[in-house]
Amino acid sequence: MSIPRFYCPSLTDNILNAEESHHALSVLRLKEGDSLSLFDGRGTEAKARVVQSGRAPLQFKIITQSRNPPPNFHLILGQAIPKGKSMDFIIQKSTELGVATIAPILSDRSVVQLDGDRNESKQQKWSQTALEACKQCGQNFLPQIGPARKLVDFLEHYRKSPALKLIASLQPGAKLLRSTLAAAKLNGADTGEVIYLIGPEGDFTPAEIGLALSAGYLPVSLGPNILRTETATLFLTSTLLYEFQS
Repeated sequence: MSIPRFYCPSLTDNILNAEESHHALSVLRLKEGDSLSLFDGRGTEAKARVVQSGRAPLQFKIITQSRNPPPNFHLILGQAIPKGKSMDFIIQKSTELGVATIAPILSDRSVVQLDGDRNESKQQKWSQTALEACKQCGQNFLPQIGPARKLVDFLEHYRKSPALKLIASLQPGAKLLRSTLAAAKLNGADTGEVIYLIGPEGDFTPAEIGLALSAGYLPVSLGPNILRTETATLFLTSTLLYEFQS
């Protein structure tokens, strides 16, 4: 039987928060002496034992603790929000792969449009999706999930970043991903961080692509086939990890 894994942002407190305590006590029925695994979302993982389970919050004692070194390669994904539940899938898989930041983008062609309370509610839901993915796959670094915002606001936020910047594009001027990455390496581009944009169904509009190009993003083709947005995200993410992660 596998040891249950819980998120505990402050391991020194030796207690689980209300939500995690409820899951441990009411769902899993953990008892005093049971083992559990903990992570703080910033690279630290611990093995612990339950010392008090009569009522919430669950109290634990850390037995061993270790820290993963921070990743030396960061991916920042600007993801246009697709329709349906595809965004949940993208966040789940991007978390498993180790994307550091996921920024939902409200594209002109996005079917989903969010504002106010609905935007905040979605951000909380997507953050929970990322957290559950971390628990399941053993990822100790919890990605940052930003609020949904327009592409122009995303571009402005990262305007001064020296990172390699890419935009997946269906436009004729887009160059093959392989040749673009090879040229970036040859030219000594800062590949310790990559910011990349994935459009919605139907791609970004020509105006949005123009904004990205003006902000220094390189248009890349992901091949001859028109990929679903979630497929494009996983393909580009995996390729970048293969090329640059050490």
